Amino acid sequence: MKTVRIVGIGGGTGLPVLLAGLRKGAGVDLSAIVSVSDNGGSSGRLSETFAMPAVGDLRNCMVALSRSNCTLADIFQHRFTGGGCLDGHTVGNLIVAALYQKLGSLTEAIEIASRLLPTRGRALAATETPSTLCATFHDGTVVRGESHITAAGRSIARVWLEPESPPASPGVLEAIASADAIVLAPGSLYTSLIPNLLVAGIAEAIRRSGAVRILVCNLMTQPGETDGFSASDHLRVVSDCLGRSVVQYCVVNSPDAPRKYASPASPDGPKPVECDLAVIRSLDAVPVEADLLTQHGGHIRHHSDRLGRLVVKLVRVKSSQSAPYKENLQEVCSNA
Repeated sequence: MKTVRIVGIGGGTGLPVLLAGLRKGAGVDLSAIVSVSDNGGSSGRLSETFAMPAVGDLRNCMVALSRSNCTLADIFQHRFTGGGCLDGHTVGNLIVAALYQKLGSLTEAIEIASRLLPTRGRALAATETPSTLCATFHDGTVVRGESHITAAGRSIARVWLEPESPPASPGVLEAIASADAIVLAPGSLYTSLIPNLLVAGIAEAIRRSGAVRILVCNLMTQPGETDGFSASDHLRVVSDCLGRSVVQYCVVNSPDAPRKYASPASPDGPKPVECDLAVIRSLDAVPVEADLLTQHGGHIRHHSDRLGRLVVKLVRVKSSQSAPYKENLQEVCSNA
């Protein structure tokens, strides 16, 4: 079986879900490019104290790439409670921060931390430059700081990083250039996915790539960030960064599957993302429907294993010379 090189891009909770599923695929060489602009929680405190990029999403991705029965991965995720200076910090964040302070390189710190777990695949910070995510809203308001953007609860017009276009971390552009597939992971659209595309060279590398380029659309809208968004709205925001037709395949959940999870008692809460397939096609992407939803801890999530299998099958069928790709889409989706 030919090894396929897959690069996942994102952050937050969505990218680890994708990685955990892809990690189990046979013949998969896996890399993750991870947003590091979070200014909230333990990551934000460490970033401010040590003038370093935020490492919380990197930690979650390293854990997702580790063996499911890895005891040290559980320790990495332990969050201190009970007050005091360690309250709210996770062990993994502190380990990475210590390695960063000792080595002066986030890339080297992540490499060593990944060996401790160990991981199948590698996690790469999108940039090693400490960056602040900023947003301007349609009412003209400007907010700085990732954690404040969603909390503002306004319609986002544009996001950018300060400093603008920070350089990509070592290995990031090379991973994209050598990929057989680039998967834009689900998660917070403006605050987890888009920040990666604002790093110098990343969007251009994706445009130049000959890889299969896939967007995994969110299952539910995110209050304060993507209220009222359809699947095509998510695609359109990504295409504004990358260019039209760069995303080739837009993976969406089967249209009626999540509706039973929408809470009529929470009119301002998350809603199922409308799967407007015809509009997706009009944006030059092929919609790929599959049953991907699961519920974990009261939250709606992509089913990690089903999503991973679907992505690997999409890549392998696309690269096959035995049959036209589009004619096999339904079979790929139904067997994922």
